[in-house]
Formats: sequence, C-alpha cells, structure tokens
Amino acid sequence: MVKIGILNVRGGMPYYEELPFNVHVDGPGIIKELDALIIPPGTLVESRVLERYGWLRNEVWEFVERGGVVVGVCSGLQLLSKRVNLNVRGLPGYVEGLGILSISFEPLIVTGPVKVRVINESWITRGLKNIELSGWQAHTYGKINVLSDDVQVDGVSIVGRYNYKHGLLETPTLVSSRRYRVFGTMVHGILGPNSPISRNLFNELGISGEIGEFYRLSMERDWVPRRTSSKMPRIITVASTMTGEGKTLITTALTHCLNSRGYYVGVAKLGGDIRDLHPSLYVIKRPFKPWMSIKLRWGDKDLGWVGWREALKTAADLGLDYLIIEGVMGLLTGSSRDLGNTFSSTLGFIRLVDTDVVLVASASYDGIEGAIFRLRAYIKELVSINKKPIIAVVNNAYHGVQEDEEIDRLRKDLEDLSIRLVVIDSMPMFSKPEELIDLGDYEEAAIKISGLLCGQVVELLGT
Repeated sequence: MVKIGILNVRGGMPYYEELPFNVHVDGPGIIKELDALIIPPGTLVESRVLERYGWLRNEVWEFVERGGVVVGVCSGLQLLSKRVNLNVRGLPGYVEGLGILSISFEPLIVTGPVKVRVINESWITRGLKNIELSGWQAHTYGKINVLSDDVQVDGVSIVGRYNYKHGLLETPTLVSSRRYRVFGTMVHGILGPNSPISRNLFNELGISGEIGEFYRLSMERDWVPRRTSSKMPRIITVASTMTGEGKTLITTALTHCLNSRGYYVGVAKLGGDIRDLHPSLYVIKRPFKPWMSIKLRWGDKDLGWVGWREALKTAADLGLDYLIIEGVMGLLTGSSRDLGNTFSSTLGFIRLVDTDVVLVASASYDGIEGAIFRLRAYIKELVSINKKPIIAVVNNAYHGVQEDEEIDRLRKDLEDLSIRLVVIDSMPMFSKPEELIDLGDYEEAAIKISGLLCGQVVELLGT
C-alpha cells in the first residue's frame, strides 16, 4: 500500500485539519520508506525542529532528491523555505528552513476564511487554473517572497482583513517547485478528501479508487456527536482585565485539565483571532472548526466566523460536556459598543450567556498591587451584573513579604464572596500566541498550571 507519512514532532499539528496520511513520522529512518510526506501546520519553525531533530534535515532532503512527494501546510511550508522572519516588531529575526523551496517569509497576519484562486498549473494544480477554492488562514508570518525561478506561484489568496485591519489584499499562498515534487500552501482546508488538490496528489502517487483509508487517522480525532439529544454544555469564559495577561495559557490549562479527566471539551474564541485556539487544539489533538470563532460586532463589520447562538448550538449538538471560551482583549474592551443581543466585548458576551467566568490579571504590567487593584475593580463590575467569577487568577506573580500580604488580603476578601484565588508564579516562557509561539512550550506550561487549577475547577464545577 502507498505510504503517506505525516511529520509528528514538537510543534506539529497533524489533526488541525483533514490531511491524508497513514504513517506517523516521529523518528529517524521512517521517511525513506514513504511515497509522500505531509509536513503539517503548527509551529515547526518556532519550535526549532531542525535543531531538535538532527536527522530531519538530511532525511527530508534525501527523500526530495530521490523524487519523493512533499506537501507543506502553513508552518510546514515555512519549514520548506529558506528562511522565516519571526520578528513582528520590525527588526529582522530570521530562522533558517530546509531551503528546498527558494522562498522566504516576512510577517503578515491573516486569521480567517479566505478564497484562493489557482493562477498556474503544476503537478498538483493540473487542470485547476482559474478555479477558486475556499479555506482559511491562521498565521503571523505569511508574506511569501519568491527568491528564484525554481519556484512557481500556483495560487493567490484574496484577503479581506490582515494585520488586524480591514482591507483588500491579494497575496501568494500556493507555491510549487519546478525542480522537485514539492508543494506548499498557506491556506488550510484545501487537502480534504473532496478537494481537487488532493485528487491531483493521489493521481501523482498512483492512487485510485477508495481514498478514505488515507484520512482514517485524521478523522479519528474529529468532532463527532456523543449524544442522541442536544444538551447545552457547561460554559466557562476566560476573561482578563487587559490584553496579554495569559487568557490563552489559562484556557489551554483548563482544556487540558478537563480533557485529561475524560470530559468531552471544546474550545472557542470570541472574535476572529483563531491563533489563540491553537495551543488548546494542540493539547487535545483535535481539528479547528468554524464554530470555534464567535462573531463580535465592530462597527459595520463582524469579527469572527459564526454567531454565538450557532456556536453554542453546535457545541450542544456535539454533546460537549464543557465549552471553554477565550475572551477578546480585556473584559471591558469594546463594551461601549455593546447593543442588545449583539456584542463587541467579552463583557457583552458574558451578559448574554449562561457562563461561568474565570478572571485573569497579570502582575507583569504594574506589579502585584496593580493586578490586585484591577481584579477587585473588575470583580465588582461582574458582581453588579450577577456574573461573579468562580476563580480569579493572579498570573506572573512574584513574592516578597509585602506582596504576599497583599495576596493574602485579597484571598480572604474573595473567600467572603465565594471566589477562589489562584496564584501562578512567573515562568521562564517566551511564547506569545500573537507573536513567537512554540506550541510545545505552551503545552508544558499549561500542564504545569493545570496542576494548580485543576483541583479547584473540578471541586467548584462538581465534576
């Protein structure tokens, strides 16, 4: 049988979307036995897999030189490139890739559904010129620069929002090698069993007839209904007093906690920045779906994919036990725009939905004192709308006699309100979802934090 392997190392997300494979490549000596290699999305470049896995560079190059078929998706395409600029702040911060495709990447943030138009034919886009495919993009470093004639641009995305602003952009997203049987895409969702791209891939490999076997492993992790009747899951919304305080990390830790105890746990994000969901999906090894991006209203635009009612209905139809929803920005950000059954803020969503709340404040901005001040003020706001948090988190904490006394006072005051306080000490962690993120780094931190949170959550929720 034809062997299609998928690279399954640190930072890789084999289950993020429908991808064809029947072999896991997680160690040396496997690639040479394959007919095709899929390099999946994730954070392979940020996770420095070429440094971590000394066998990888030579084995992929030898496979390509022998005529093996390689397909890279998002981070997988970045790994095939010559270099990626990981610095979104403006200064070059290049990391070398395999160099199989003579392209480089610069920062370009796109998160959301896109249309991609095929503009040239290659072995994998044969017969598809001028057709339009639907998919999505979810990347921070997505601007492709073609460095030589060895690379052909096969397709371009028509993007309506990039770098956090609305605007029309046409940008290369499908590329192939003129020298090797190598193809890459920055667009997710175009390699499923019904895709014409996949059809050409299978034809190239001499596969005809039933192709379902090549999707069996990825489909085993799909979201499937667990009950015959719908029942609304328990919803937990993770909010913070400001942006950048650790919502994604706490969301990932809660997801790991409940998933490890055998519960059917889903995750969602308010707004369109689905990158924040990647650490949770990496931990539970499940795919992204549109219902995970809940629309916010911002002026005359929607940020996100589906309305909140549709998202919650889907979660109920799946029979989820828990749905953990990460808020957007700070709790109050956009709240002046909230109107009736539409909302532009995390607070507006919490007002409308029957949800438990976990509130986070980080001491990394203005110290323990500032974090405690903000927690007190925001808890007061939530209590005023009868949405008292079940847990308050002081993140990135540090310790001293006076600081510990302040934390003890806060804990006693919250006990009077039946709110649990969790204090998470600052950890040596360099990942940020919107910038440089190593999913393995996030997973390790989330598991460690889960140990602090899990007992409290389980007790409070009665699970």
